[in-house]
Amino acid sequence: MKLDIAKIVGSLSDTGWSQVHSFKPEDQVKFNSHGELLAAVSFKAKTEIDISSFGAEIIKRLQEIYYSHEAESVLKKLNQTCETLAAEFLDQVELEIVALAVWQNYLYAAKNSGGQVWLKRGEALVKLFAGEGLTTASGKLIPGDWVVAVTGQFGQLVTEGSLRAALGETSAAAVGESLTAQVHGHDNNSQASAIILKTEPEAKPAAALPKELKIFAGPHLNKRRRSILTVGLVLASIFILSLVLSGRKKQAESGRQAYQAVVDEVNYKLDEASSLLTLNPLRAKALLQESQARIKEYKEKERKPGREILDLEARIAPALEQAQREYRAEAVEWYDFNLVKDGFRGGNWDLSGKEVLVWDQTSQTAVLLNLETKAAKEIVSGEDLGRVQTIGLTDERGFIAAQDKVTVVDTAKEKIIAAVDADEWQKITTARGFGGNLYLLDASSDSQIWKYLGLEEGLSSKRSYLAGDSFDLSEAMDMAVDGSVWVLFSDGTIVKYTQGKKDAFQVIGLDQPFGEAVKIFTSPEVEHLYILDRANTRVVVVDKSGEYAAQYQWSGIAGVKDLVVSETLKKIFFLTGEKVFSLDLK
Repeated sequence: MKLDIAKIVGSLSDTGWSQVHSFKPEDQVKFNSHGELLAAVSFKAKTEIDISSFGAEIIKRLQEIYYSHEAESVLKKLNQTCETLAAEFLDQVELEIVALAVWQNYLYAAKNSGGQVWLKRGEALVKLFAGEGLTTASGKLIPGDWVVAVTGQFGQLVTEGSLRAALGETSAAAVGESLTAQVHGHDNNSQASAIILKTEPEAKPAAALPKELKIFAGPHLNKRRRSILTVGLVLASIFILSLVLSGRKKQAESGRQAYQAVVDEVNYKLDEASSLLTLNPLRAKALLQESQARIKEYKEKERKPGREILDLEARIAPALEQAQREYRAEAVEWYDFNLVKDGFRGGNWDLSGKEVLVWDQTSQTAVLLNLETKAAKEIVSGEDLGRVQTIGLTDERGFIAAQDKVTVVDTAKEKIIAAVDADEWQKITTARGFGGNLYLLDASSDSQIWKYLGLEEGLSSKRSYLAGDSFDLSEAMDMAVDGSVWVLFSDGTIVKYTQGKKDAFQVIGLDQPFGEAVKIFTSPEVEHLYILDRANTRVVVVDKSGEYAAQYQWSGIAGVKDLVVSETLKKIFFLTGEKVFSLDLK
């Protein structure tokens, strides 16, 4: 495959330097084992140095380290080259390397810190690196692919939209010319560099027409001439046979190299994934899925994959299951509310510490249940509580929210403290207690989350929690509070508010989208968010930065009304009406 290459480099400064390097070894043995090396490199000096000569030394060492590396896997060679080079110059500069190797129509990429590699195939433009730090990626190239390796500063100066527009050009040189102008339009560009390459099919030489060869043999030829002809035919046959055998040998060697490349690459990714299963399961999962795809691609070409390939495939399956953290289990019956009150059917609840306050609309009764001891008691009941919509709990204060009022209950003394009339509420669906205060979710198209401060004699007047005039909360399904307020919407979107203002949050790493997300739970005592997806009969666990952590599947989730979680007790508790079921956390 032919590469059309262009390079972009920023301007030299007193402390900043950048460069682009590409090298294709003339030594065929090195080319066959290492491929073609390309890199975008930059640094910021930590000490007083000769910037230009220091940069030249870094480029020299990059090439030396890579082509002297004897590891079988190209990806391992590239990854360890980045790591070694950065460590070698650690005391003098903050070095950033984004390196590529193109070997047998495959792209291998590695970086040591910032930077990115973009791949454009057809109309799709994607990033190959998902995170910061030492990272690798690989995949097969096809004619027409664009690959752009950029340093971190280049990525700050050139937007994704600008890059996409530039890649509409037909040649790498034209793309480079367009983007160079953008980079040099900024004063601070000394650490910006990029290497651009476009893959093109190798031009096939026109097949030479065979010269006409006429051989006549017959009675008119004398014996000597017939002998010469016979020898010529034998020599020609031997020559043709040697060509065939040589071709088969080359084909076999090429096949062996391709097989070994797959084995080495998958082995390397599998080892890296194994080391990341606990620290970074999302990255481990990506590496394992890449390995699966690589093996599948190889098997589609080879009818009989070798034993090593099959063994690797067998190792990937359990590791991927561990990385995906998908657990299928049967929840066990943990508590029956008939033990505290006959016919009690819990509809919703709220957790504070180790206790949940549970409400049954039919009997109009609130029960307090200890999740550690299973001790339960009836707190309050009666028609005068009104038509209750939801219930909240914080410390020893319970809040029973009806259409027209909130009743405040002292759960320790089992008595009502106060009743606060509704104040222009529209549709209260969720109550949550936190820090002695009450939060009410008003799920209407033009409404708010109302906050009431806890007072000794009851509650303060209401105040708007969300900063702004009005919000559309009509599709809000549930709410959780841990200092921030988390609102779950019917499409599975989770919106985080901190001090009344919308905060950045997005769920990442979830393979299957939410089907029917109806409940969300978190608290200051837990490190994760727990989302009940009724349609997919699962609880999805994500950390508070949004990264997928695990999921628990149980067929009984279809009948669950609410959930709470204690990471101290390592259990998920499900409210199903008359009973509580529990599922152990892994």
